[in-house]
Amino acid sequence: MLGISYTTLRDYVRRGYIKPVLTPGGRWRFREEDVERLIGVVRQKRVILYARVSSNSQRDDLERQVKALEEWARQNNIADYEVVTDIGSGLKEDRKGFKKVLKLAVERKISRIIVEYPDRLTRFGFKTIEELLKAFGVEVVALNQEGKDPREELVEDLTTIVSHFAEKLYGMRSHKYEKVVEGVRKLIEDP
Repeated sequence: MLGISYTTLRDYVRRGYIKPVLTPGGRWRFREEDVERLIGVVRQKRVILYARVSSNSQRDDLERQVKALEEWARQNNIADYEVVTDIGSGLKEDRKGFKKVLKLAVERKISRIIVEYPDRLTRFGFKTIEELLKAFGVEVVALNQEGKDPREELVEDLTTIVSHFAEKLYGMRSHKYEKVVEGVRKLIEDP
Protein backbone atom coordinates (compact mmCIF):
# COMPACT_ATOMS: atom_id res chain seq x y z
CA MET A 1 0.00 0.00 0.00
CA LEU A 2 2.82 2.42 0.81
CA GLY A 3 5.09 1.35 -2.07
CA ILE A 4 8.21 1.37 0.13
CA SER A 5 10.92 -1.19 0.93
CA TYR A 6 11.23 -3.09 4.21
CA THR A 7 14.30 -0.98 5.04
CA THR A 8 12.29 2.23 4.66
CA LEU A 9 9.46 0.72 6.71
CA ARG A 10 11.90 -0.13 9.54
CA ASP A 11 13.16 3.46 9.35
CA TYR A 12 9.56 4.74 9.62
CA VAL A 13 9.06 2.60 12.74
CA ARG A 14 12.34 3.81 14.26
CA ARG A 15 11.36 7.45 13.64
CA GLY A 16 7.89 6.88 15.10
CA TYR A 17 5.92 7.55 11.90
CA ILE A 18 4.08 4.27 12.31
CA LYS A 19 3.84 1.81 15.16
CA PRO A 20 3.84 -1.96 14.56
CA VAL A 21 1.68 -4.46 16.34
CA LEU A 22 3.73 -7.52 17.31
CA THR A 23 2.31 -10.97 16.66
CA PRO A 24 2.99 -13.79 19.16
CA GLY A 25 5.71 -14.96 16.73
CA GLY A 26 7.40 -11.54 16.89
CA ARG A 27 6.39 -10.35 13.41
CA TRP A 28 5.26 -6.84 12.66
CA ARG A 29 1.75 -6.07 11.55
CA PHE A 30 0.34 -2.61 10.94
CA ARG A 31 -3.15 -1.27 11.50
CA GLU A 32 -4.90 -0.26 8.31
CA GLU A 33 -5.81 3.18 9.67
CA ASP A 34 -2.13 3.88 10.51
CA VAL A 35 -1.07 3.00 6.95
CA GLU A 36 -3.90 5.12 5.53
CA ARG A 37 -2.81 8.04 7.73
CA LEU A 38 0.72 7.78 6.27
CA ILE A 39 -0.56 7.96 2.70
CA GLY A 40 -2.89 10.83 3.56
CA VAL A 41 -6.23 9.05 3.67
CA VAL A 42 -8.32 10.38 6.52
CA ARG A 43 -11.60 8.61 7.15
CA GLN A 44 -14.15 10.61 9.00
CA LYS A 45 -15.58 8.61 11.87
CA ARG A 46 -19.21 8.89 12.82
CA VAL A 47 -20.58 10.46 15.96
CA ILE A 48 -23.22 8.53 17.90
CA LEU A 49 -26.09 10.40 19.54
CA TYR A 50 -27.30 7.99 22.23
CA ALA A 51 -30.59 8.33 24.09
CA ARG A 52 -32.22 5.95 26.56
CA VAL A 53 -35.31 5.76 28.73
CA SER A 54 -36.32 3.04 31.17
CA SER A 55 -39.81 2.20 29.90
CA ASN A 56 -42.24 2.59 27.01
CA SER A 57 -44.26 5.09 29.04
CA GLN A 58 -41.31 7.52 28.69
CA ARG A 59 -41.27 7.65 24.86
CA ASP A 60 -41.93 11.39 24.97
CA ASP A 61 -38.73 11.86 26.98
CA LEU A 62 -36.86 9.69 24.48
CA GLU A 63 -38.00 11.93 21.62
CA ARG A 64 -37.06 15.03 23.64
CA GLN A 65 -33.56 13.61 24.26
CA VAL A 66 -33.08 12.84 20.56
CA LYS A 67 -34.19 16.37 19.58
CA ALA A 68 -31.79 17.92 22.13
CA LEU A 69 -28.90 15.77 20.86
CA GLU A 70 -29.65 16.55 17.22
CA GLU A 71 -29.83 20.26 18.04
CA TRP A 72 -26.43 20.02 19.74
CA ALA A 73 -25.00 18.24 16.66
CA ARG A 74 -26.41 20.95 14.38
CA GLN A 75 -24.96 23.74 16.54
CA ASN A 76 -21.56 22.02 16.49
CA ASN A 77 -21.58 21.45 12.71
CA ILE A 78 -21.70 17.66 13.01
CA ALA A 79 -23.44 16.23 9.99
CA ASP A 80 -22.17 12.63 10.06
CA TYR A 81 -24.01 11.22 13.05
CA GLU A 82 -26.22 8.28 13.87
CA VAL A 83 -28.98 8.26 16.45
CA VAL A 84 -29.05 5.13 18.62
CA THR A 85 -31.82 4.66 21.18
CA ASP A 86 -32.75 2.13 23.81
CA ILE A 87 -35.78 1.52 25.97
CA GLY A 88 -34.65 -0.35 29.06
CA SER A 89 -32.95 -0.07 32.38
CA GLY A 90 -29.52 1.50 32.50
CA LEU A 91 -28.52 -1.53 34.59
CA LYS A 92 -29.19 -3.98 31.76
CA GLU A 93 -26.09 -4.82 29.77
CA ASP A 94 -27.91 -6.50 26.89
CA ARG A 95 -29.59 -3.38 25.50
CA LYS A 96 -29.54 -3.63 21.71
CA GLY A 97 -28.45 -0.03 21.09
CA PHE A 98 -25.81 -0.10 23.83
CA LYS A 99 -24.30 -3.28 22.38
CA LYS A 100 -24.31 -1.70 18.91
CA VAL A 101 -22.42 1.35 20.23
CA LEU A 102 -19.81 -0.85 21.92
CA LYS A 103 -19.36 -2.90 18.72
CA LEU A 104 -18.85 0.24 16.62
CA ALA A 105 -16.31 1.50 19.17
CA VAL A 106 -14.31 -1.74 19.10
CA GLU A 107 -14.37 -1.64 15.28
CA ARG A 108 -13.05 1.94 15.52
CA LYS A 109 -15.89 3.30 13.39
CA ILE A 110 -16.92 6.10 15.74
CA SER A 111 -15.12 9.04 17.30
CA ARG A 112 -17.63 10.24 19.90
CA ILE A 113 -20.72 9.22 21.80
CA ILE A 114 -22.94 12.10 22.85
CA VAL A 115 -25.46 11.61 25.66
CA GLU A 116 -27.67 14.11 27.44
CA TYR A 117 -26.73 12.85 30.94
CA PRO A 118 -24.16 10.25 32.04
CA ASP A 119 -26.87 7.91 33.36
CA ARG A 120 -28.45 7.67 29.91
CA LEU A 121 -25.47 5.57 28.76
CA THR A 122 -25.27 3.47 31.91
CA ARG A 123 -26.75 3.75 35.36
CA PHE A 124 -23.54 2.77 37.16
CA GLY A 125 -19.91 2.60 36.06
CA PHE A 126 -19.98 5.58 33.68
CA LYS A 127 -16.34 6.50 34.37
CA THR A 128 -15.23 2.90 33.76
CA ILE A 129 -17.03 2.72 30.40
CA GLU A 130 -15.69 6.16 29.51
CA GLU A 131 -12.10 4.96 30.15
CA LEU A 132 -12.66 1.74 28.23
CA LEU A 133 -14.03 3.60 25.20
CA LYS A 134 -11.13 6.05 25.35
CA ALA A 135 -8.79 3.08 24.71
CA PHE A 136 -10.59 2.66 21.37
CA GLY A 137 -10.28 6.35 20.51
CA VAL A 138 -13.88 7.19 21.44
CA GLU A 139 -14.70 10.27 23.48
CA VAL A 140 -17.88 10.21 25.57
CA VAL A 141 -19.55 13.59 25.93
CA ALA A 142 -22.32 14.16 28.48
CA LEU A 143 -24.00 17.45 27.65
CA ASN A 144 -25.38 17.93 31.16
CA GLN A 145 -24.06 16.94 34.53
CA GLU A 146 -26.76 16.23 37.06
CA GLY A 147 -26.67 18.71 39.90
CA LYS A 148 -28.51 16.58 42.44
CA ASP A 149 -27.84 16.69 46.12
CA PRO A 150 -26.29 13.48 47.53
CA ARG A 151 -29.51 12.40 49.26
CA GLU A 152 -31.58 12.74 46.09
CA GLU A 153 -28.96 10.81 44.11
CA LEU A 154 -28.87 8.04 46.73
CA VAL A 155 -32.67 7.72 46.69
CA GLU A 156 -32.63 7.40 42.89
CA ASP A 157 -29.81 4.84 42.92
CA LEU A 158 -31.40 2.67 45.61
CA THR A 159 -34.78 2.81 43.89
CA THR A 160 -33.14 1.76 40.62
CA ILE A 161 -31.35 -1.17 42.23
CA VAL A 162 -34.44 -2.40 44.11
CA SER A 163 -36.60 -1.97 40.99
CA HIS A 164 -34.12 -3.98 38.94
CA PHE A 165 -34.05 -6.90 41.37
CA ALA A 166 -37.80 -6.79 42.08
CA GLU A 167 -38.42 -6.96 38.34
CA LYS A 168 -36.21 -10.02 38.08
CA LEU A 169 -37.90 -11.64 41.05
CA TYR A 170 -41.56 -10.82 40.40
CA GLY A 171 -41.77 -9.59 36.81
CA MET A 172 -42.49 -6.05 35.69
CA ARG A 173 -46.31 -6.35 35.64
CA SER A 174 -46.64 -8.00 39.02
CA HIS A 175 -48.42 -6.24 41.89
CA LYS A 176 -45.68 -7.55 44.19
CA TYR A 177 -43.10 -5.64 42.13
CA GLU A 178 -45.07 -2.41 42.48
CA LYS A 179 -45.50 -2.93 46.25
CA VAL A 180 -41.76 -3.55 46.79
CA VAL A 181 -40.69 -0.51 44.77
CA GLU A 182 -43.29 1.76 46.40
CA GLY A 183 -42.32 0.47 49.85
CA VAL A 184 -38.64 1.25 49.25
CA ARG A 185 -39.46 4.72 47.96
CA LYS A 186 -41.53 5.50 51.06
CA LEU A 187 -38.89 4.08 53.38
CA ILE A 188 -36.10 6.15 51.79
CA GLU A 189 -38.05 9.38 51.47
CA ASP A 190 -39.61 9.27 54.97
CA PRO A 191 -37.13 7.43 57.22
